[in-house]
Amino acid sequence: LLSSCRSTQVVDLNSVALKTSGPIAVYVQSFGGSVTIIADPSVSGVIVSANQHEEGLGTVPVARLYMDCSVYIENGPLGETLYVIATCENDPLHTVTANIVIRAKDIHGVTVMNERGDIVLRGISGSVNIQTRDGDVLIVTPLVMNEQVTVENRRGNIVYRVRSESSGLIDATAINGEATLDLRNGNAIILPGSTGDHLVARFNDGVNLITMRTVEGNVRIFVVPDPFGS
Repeated sequence: LLSSCRSTQVVDLNSVALKTSGPIAVYVQSFGGSVTIIADPSVSGVIVSANQHEEGLGTVPVARLYMDCSVYIENGPLGETLYVIATCENDPLHTVTANIVIRAKDIHGVTVMNERGDIVLRGISGSVNIQTRDGDVLIVTPLVMNEQVTVENRRGNIVYRVRSESSGLIDATAINGEATLDLRNGNAIILPGSTGDHLVARFNDGVNLITMRTVEGNVRIFVVPDPFGS
């Protein structure tokens, strides 16, 4: 009987610090790996760090850089948007992933297009648009969320934790899983068409769409006084 073990080679890319003039929106496009976006009041401007992980079979791979990561800010009519684009052109076995961490003082509006991997958003506000697979999605913020949220996942869970004053019109589907709402304060109406794996509901009279889809995973929505602690 042959057995094998996996090992990982990590290549760190330099962190990038950029100046900003106020709240920023964030747009991330990645070929795969984890994406973590954190609103951190202690940060001046925005800091982006990334590293490349390459899995090997039996032995640690030779450290080579396969990925490319572009970071820049564009000004638009609604303010500044940070763009982080991670690509990998030479990975036929799909053993390389990018782990990206973004910290900024104030983040309003997030888009993440990830081919695979975990996504974590902490302390953000504004609209959210996420696509990924083979990973979990966590959105947790102490700020009021009353704009559109869209999350699409496959083979992974979706957790959405927001404070009690938030609102929304939920359309959540978890194929081969469960879609649930835990509301501690405020009001909620479960609308017709809801089943164990499909939740249609309105909370706190919201009209902003909260659309969540996953396959082989659960959708858990929490509207609570302390999203980080309760």
